[in-house]
Amino acid sequence: MKKILLATSSILALSACGGGGSSSPTTPTQPTTPADTQAPVIAISGGNTAQHTAGTAFVTPSATVTDNVDSGLQATVTGSVGTEPGSYTLTYSATDAANNTASVNLTVQVVAPADTQAPVITISGGNTAQHTAGTAFVTPSATVTDNVDTDLQATVTGSVGTEPGSYTLTYTATDAANNTANQILTVSVVSAPDPQEPPPSNASDIGVFDGAALARWDLGLNAFDAAIEYAECSNDGGAACPSMSWTIEDDAQKGDVLRIAHATNNQLAGFFIKTTNPVNLSNYAQGALLFDIRLVSGDPRITMKLDCVYPCTSGNQTLNEDITTTWATKMVPLAELQSAGLDLSKVDTGIVIWATGHNNTVFELANIRFVETAPDLPSAIGENTSNPSQPNEQVIIEPLRFGKGTVADRINPASFRCVFDYGNWIYSAGVTLPGIDGCDTATQTPIGQPSYRQTQVTGPAAEQPFAAHRWWGSVSFLGEMQLGSPSDAAYITPDPITARIHNTGVRMMGIPTGLQFTGDGFHYPIPDPFSEVFDGLAITHATASNLDAKMYDYSDGSVTVQWTANGTPALRATFVYGSAYVYFTVLDGEVNIRTLREDGGEKGIFHESDGHLGVMTSVAGNTNYYLISGAPGTTFSDVTGNVIGVDAIGDKFTVALLPTLTAPSNTLITAFKNYALNEVKAVDITYQVDAQTQAVTTEHRYVGNDGSTVETLMGLQPLQWKHGSAVTTVEQIRSARGVIKYVVGDTYTYEVPSVGVLPTLPHLAQSMDVAELTRLVDEFIAQPQDSWVRHPDPNLIVKDAYWTGKSYSKVAELLAIADSAGLTEQKTTLLNWLQAELTSWFTAVDENGVLKEERYFIYDDEWDTLLAVEESFASHQQLNDHHFHYGYFVRAAAEVCRHDANWCSDEEYGPMIELLIRDYAAGRDDALFPYMRHFDPANGFSWASGNVNFARGNNNESTSEAANAYGAMVLFGLATENQEMVERGLYLHSLTSASFWQYWNNIDRYLNKPADYDNFINEYQEITTSIIWGDGAVFSTWFSGASAHILGIQALPSNPLTLHIGLYDDYLDDYIDVGLRESSNRLPSGLPADQWRDIWWNIMALTQPENALADYTNMASYTPEAGETKAHTYHWMHTFKEVGKLKMGTGNVTADYPAAMLFSTETQNSYVVYNYTNTPRTVTFSDGQTVTATGKGMFVKQTNR
Repeated sequence: MKKILLATSSILALSACGGGGSSSPTTPTQPTTPADTQAPVIAISGGNTAQHTAGTAFVTPSATVTDNVDSGLQATVTGSVGTEPGSYTLTYSATDAANNTASVNLTVQVVAPADTQAPVITISGGNTAQHTAGTAFVTPSATVTDNVDTDLQATVTGSVGTEPGSYTLTYTATDAANNTANQILTVSVVSAPDPQEPPPSNASDIGVFDGAALARWDLGLNAFDAAIEYAECSNDGGAACPSMSWTIEDDAQKGDVLRIAHATNNQLAGFFIKTTNPVNLSNYAQGALLFDIRLVSGDPRITMKLDCVYPCTSGNQTLNEDITTTWATKMVPLAELQSAGLDLSKVDTGIVIWATGHNNTVFELANIRFVETAPDLPSAIGENTSNPSQPNEQVIIEPLRFGKGTVADRINPASFRCVFDYGNWIYSAGVTLPGIDGCDTATQTPIGQPSYRQTQVTGPAAEQPFAAHRWWGSVSFLGEMQLGSPSDAAYITPDPITARIHNTGVRMMGIPTGLQFTGDGFHYPIPDPFSEVFDGLAITHATASNLDAKMYDYSDGSVTVQWTANGTPALRATFVYGSAYVYFTVLDGEVNIRTLREDGGEKGIFHESDGHLGVMTSVAGNTNYYLISGAPGTTFSDVTGNVIGVDAIGDKFTVALLPTLTAPSNTLITAFKNYALNEVKAVDITYQVDAQTQAVTTEHRYVGNDGSTVETLMGLQPLQWKHGSAVTTVEQIRSARGVIKYVVGDTYTYEVPSVGVLPTLPHLAQSMDVAELTRLVDEFIAQPQDSWVRHPDPNLIVKDAYWTGKSYSKVAELLAIADSAGLTEQKTTLLNWLQAELTSWFTAVDENGVLKEERYFIYDDEWDTLLAVEESFASHQQLNDHHFHYGYFVRAAAEVCRHDANWCSDEEYGPMIELLIRDYAAGRDDALFPYMRHFDPANGFSWASGNVNFARGNNNESTSEAANAYGAMVLFGLATENQEMVERGLYLHSLTSASFWQYWNNIDRYLNKPADYDNFINEYQEITTSIIWGDGAVFSTWFSGASAHILGIQALPSNPLTLHIGLYDDYLDDYIDVGLRESSNRLPSGLPADQWRDIWWNIMALTQPENALADYTNMASYTPEAGETKAHTYHWMHTFKEVGKLKMGTGNVTADYPAAMLFSTETQNSYVVYNYTNTPRTVTFSDGQTVTATGKGMFVKQTNR
């Protein structure tokens, strides 16, 4: 402004002076715009210095540019930040329209990552040693290695006594970053041999245990334990094994003997003595393993085995006589173990043994040894001829009938299967416990009867079809967790709360305060996860200590748990997803609020008023603020202690986890007090599909006990608030899914667009060599038909629904290509095969009612579910992955329906196809199945697990296999003119796509939206993740650590139902770079053979079809992924080269018909419609284009851009 005033003054002065002495007036000169000589101002986000940790991805800070004249200026950045520690400079420059230039430097200090890795101590000779009493003991040396420091030394504490016994030495090393490591050396001091003692009667005997593990068995005394997921405890007496312990006892008859004790937790554990150097017993084929044994208490049945370097084993051998409390010598002929699978040339266990019932049993062992010649004793083992699991007679049933399809009401015992892997495990037997008495590994035939689980539901929940597969699924599947039991791992995750339902009440913590970067992801690593309380607080019954917990009721967004004491209901709690509130009702007795500490640094009181108490806990770095509220008059006792009494008016109170990481303000406390007593009983979630756009509107209604809506502080997750109307936020906090916003209301709606579906990609003959396509189709058909269904391991025969379904789906894709390309003969072959295969699966009995042994479905009316025989991926025992498995069947069947409508009619197999859909995604009020078994309406995506026995809550990996299942519903609904099915499928398919881009890919960070829109924590710098957990996410898969698998699992199967992966093409280019970063040439051809080269060509084709084709052409040969064919990959890549990138699914362009899509290249648009009706249909796109498709036909309209 000052500059302008000065210029104006100069102009006025000049106009006041006369020119040439003339007295006539002169016209003043018009003012001119002053020259812009002021440079822009650059402000770097975060200031002019930054620190970056080496080894992590560097993100260049953004900058704002302001100027006195120009707007919209951007800064350019030059320079680079290196990967090694040091100082680096980035220069930000900006130039305005007047060519004024500004530059600002950002100094980036790259520092070495914090050293959090402890040293590694290696004790010379291993962690066990044997020493003879009366001789000098020399402490074994140890080496110490560290990721940073060198020349570290271990200090040794402890001592070795002179008397026989077990002694412990502790080796300790600490690096410069104060990371400390310990290793334990267990030294067994044994008596010196008596020089007068004669040599053993047979000098060739090989001892295993004689008062201690003998030197040859250098790994000593060990156990495996199911309670710690079959990890091992070694030479510690079982200290690290919850289910088994052992001691050396002095027996009057046998001297020092092993006493082995099973705990009372009914978890399988086995004791074993092992060596690092396998023993060659080939010369002992006529010999035996001998051992002395007696029962102290408990189960007299004993099971044993020998191993020969994993996975080689003799298999489990149950002793054919019960042991007694009197010592007896047992002989196990090595020839019998050899015939059962033992390789005598490399035996690495001297014995593996446990009580068959593995519960509350104690037995003793002595004198374990191998002898070269078997003594004249009866064999302690022998064939168990009693096998009730495999009756010889046929099973005749009256099946359930669905059209022409039949479903069994039970599993044929001849279908039961087993496997041995550190224990005997049964499968394909329904919802059972995994253990079984024995397993004939040669025939995979279980020995003994399966143990069946029971649902854990009561009250209103027991009157509805059984439901799990949500963030609360462990409650209905498993019930209460036992305190201190690692095998009872389950937490429920009503984000931002995580809670463990246990046998004294509930432990309740906040995810936000514990959310941490864990290297490959982020989550809340719960400290001491199996205790009653640690960080956070627990709500417990005051008098009953062994409560039973069951699911009492549930809704689309809530669950109510009921605890009973000796059959009497004692306590109920309702958890609401996203909410800060948990609503408690005391039914009998009294309850307490428990914290780890009394008032002090780890616990305090931050608020007290009539009926309200604020409790702070701060343990293990996790600080939570809880507001406990009851009606006026509610009182609290012993508030400064760690057991707070609650005397709630009306026997109701509410616990709120306040959304703050620091001490709450009075405003925040008041806001949450105001709605604490507005009890939410249920969250009802409904949807509507817009017929003109196919967009899906979802509504959440918060419902009270009287059935009407109730105003509360709604916790809106990112998927909801980003796709809904603007809200006034009371408070917000970052949690597992991103920022939760708390908004006052009783209803919230949001809308997501539809991606659209197609039964197949169009066949555009001009885009490919049709002769080559035909050759590839014929090449597939020429293979033996029994090889069309295959497993990635060519040695395995496929009998389960997952791998079978994938194969059916790939044949369906090939069938569609053959049809569209006019390959009539090939189409007929593929259609007939697919119909026959599906018909076989849809038929459980023969014409005489004899139940099949494989490839059939059963309906389990205890669990209200459809089970496929045989089982895979725990689809019976944990009810896992039904949407993945059955979705492939539905997708294949929908293609058959397109060609043979009669086969899909109500009179034929339509009801069977719909039955599979009903199992994984039933509609409301289905009499046989729960509403949308796998899909979680509150989260907007699916969960995979039914029993959810994880401390991290539930999980889901492949969004594309879920999209395949839900898109297949749309195709089937269109083919059978079932509009309700179409809309249900569109709801599930559209939300699966939207949540994939929010929670798996975090697209808003990529689009540089404000910080609230970033759903990942700052430290996690991958652009995507693969497994979503209830408390976070992880960059991993269940089966592989390869990036090609981690990202590729989100894109299979490759079909038009999974195109949501291509919605953002710039992002997809970077996604491809990450997925192929371990490839030798950064292309699919450089991947190892088992890392899905063809899936990656298909992904590349969505955005880089020329590059995909070039790499494919350079690949001489490859093996297709199990759900893919060469013909389909060829057709896919060439089609995308012609039509370009997907341009629907973000709402920018919509259509008034579900089976419609828009693709674009730089020069043309391709509008693709498949008409499922018999008459011509005109489809209108929102950009004004219309496409008329003939009945039962595909039409492509191409226009210039």
